[in-house]
Amino acid sequence: MKRWWFKIQNPSLYQGHGRSKDYFEGWYYKLVHQSGDHAVALIPGVSIKSDTDKHAFIQLMDGTGGKSHYYRFPYKDFQANKDKLEVRIGDNFFSETKIIADLPDIKVDLDIRAITPLATSTFNPGIMGWFSFTPRMECYHGIVSMHHKLHGNINHGSKSWKYDGGTGYIEKDWGTSFPKCWFWTHSNTFDHKEKVSVMASVAHIPWMGSYFIGFIVALQYGDKQIRFATYNGSKWKARLEEDALYLNFKKGNKVLSLKCIKGPSAELISPIGGEMTGKVNESLQAKILLKLEEKGKPILITEGHSAGLEIAGDYDVLLADKWRSR
Repeated sequence: MKRWWFKIQNPSLYQGHGRSKDYFEGWYYKLVHQSGDHAVALIPGVSIKSDTDKHAFIQLMDGTGGKSHYYRFPYKDFQANKDKLEVRIGDNFFSETKIIADLPDIKVDLDIRAITPLATSTFNPGIMGWFSFTPRMECYHGIVSMHHKLHGNINHGSKSWKYDGGTGYIEKDWGTSFPKCWFWTHSNTFDHKEKVSVMASVAHIPWMGSYFIGFIVALQYGDKQIRFATYNGSKWKARLEEDALYLNFKKGNKVLSLKCIKGPSAELISPIGGEMTGKVNESLQAKILLKLEEKGKPILITEGHSAGLEIAGDYDVLLADKWRSR
């Protein structure tokens, strides 16, 4: 019981100790060069279908070249610290302060400085709020850092990139499968002079033989954090056009509007029943036009670059032209 409580209160940790089948877990490290000319994501994780069918992996998302790579490792090469975020896969290492990757297509040696964790409390331990305590959900989501700085070097393909103040973001997922359909977007590379980072997701959530549409949104604006979510009385609208996804969220007198402009994408592998057999297209070259209003007056208008964007599955059920709570 004590260990279960500790893990729930620390969603960045590996949650899969003791899991032997139908399970996946992965951390999403987004790395954007300070020039904006280079953006990649590294996704270390583990796939467990059964005792005899399991492996570790690292995915590379090349945001600039529009390519992806899936590197498979023996399960025995995966090690996760029980008390803090430290994941080793072979010679590769991922934590809240360091990334070391030695892969055929990319070499990474980066320090992570001044992470910006999500504000939490005992009964609101992560971005999922009280859903964090709900057993047997299809997929759980966590945010490790909304915004931080990167220092070090990346050798990617034939080029070497010195990161001297690049921007990073870390989130994670774990469970059995990704949702049937979802929208997801993120950027923390905005034109605004203050620190701005936004993550928004709208998804089909199976629930007691039926389903509901769940959404989670975290906005970092300077030192403030604003959250819109199914569990805190917020509402959402969504519209999809040929070149852009429009997401709108409302809580009290605050309204957040996101115009997510599509960009070139690459195919990532996603989990189904613990196995990495699904596919999803993700862009790291999207843009986000962000507007935050309070009492009908704009308090933040800015544009985000090197944005991640996923529009996945049979998403018609996620579209709504009127305010909805779920």
